[in-house]
Amino acid sequence: MNFPFTHVAASDDSKHQDGQFNSLSLVTLKYCDAGKLQREIFNILKESEVKELKWHDLDGARDRFAANKIIEFVFNNYKKIRIDILVWDLNDSRHRDLIKRDDNENLVRMYYHLVYRTLSKYWPTQGNCWKWRPDEQVSVNWDTLYDCLNNKLNKCVRDLFQNNPDFEKIDLRRIIPSNSIKYPLIQIADLFAGMGAYSWGHYEKFKKWKIYQSKQATFFPRENLSFSQSEKERFKVIDDFNAKCKKNGLRIAFDSTNGFKSHNPYNFINFWFYEPQSILDKAPKKGQKNS
Repeated sequence: MNFPFTHVAASDDSKHQDGQFNSLSLVTLKYCDAGKLQREIFNILKESEVKELKWHDLDGARDRFAANKIIEFVFNNYKKIRIDILVWDLNDSRHRDLIKRDDNENLVRMYYHLVYRTLSKYWPTQGNCWKWRPDEQVSVNWDTLYDCLNNKLNKCVRDLFQNNPDFEKIDLRRIIPSNSIKYPLIQIADLFAGMGAYSWGHYEKFKKWKIYQSKQATFFPRENLSFSQSEKERFKVIDDFNAKCKKNGLRIAFDSTNGFKSHNPYNFINFWFYEPQSILDKAPKKGQKNS
């Protein structure tokens, strides 16, 4: 049977509440697997009595159980689904102290880096053609991004920091901003993007929460520290996910890096922490043309 596309992608972004860490997540899979897997996600959400799973709204046991079921679903389908998460620090040398920094344009650049790398490096590229459904609420000029990814001579391609011969083979046919309730693969992207930014922005408080959950808590001086309901629920999701990664040998660092960061980017879940490539690697500024 012939399909108009061979592969599909879904994406969403997330921002940590303190504004320091931002993230993007891209879910990719074969077109022929998408229908069945989306039906399974619909069933998980329906059984969990969750209409839409969003990391930003995760503050109760019901959503936490649903999140853990979705994570279990991802692990059970590791041969069919891939998730790449890009996290960046707005306090690093690329972003800090940059006057009139254009965060919307920067989001376009980061999407560009994540999509070109995922589609060209982590999937066999010969003959692949892609349909991409980003969350419709994301403030991105999708026409510009489409042009960047398809017109290899576009000026924004100069922002590419690494030569990649497979980039020429990317065949992205359509970008369709979509409703995450109708296309729940976007909800998976939201969940992992949220975990990515939150794991870095909340690591120190997570560590204290973890100690308070253990028998070691009695050996530490009491602090005037409280945890909100949403922090408790999200910390449990992060803790369970971290344990599952270790149990399955996924080699995703957490304590050694103060946030999720993958050792092997070719694994089916890949947390990529963006690090500036040189002193010239700067975020775009408002009023600055693509360069």
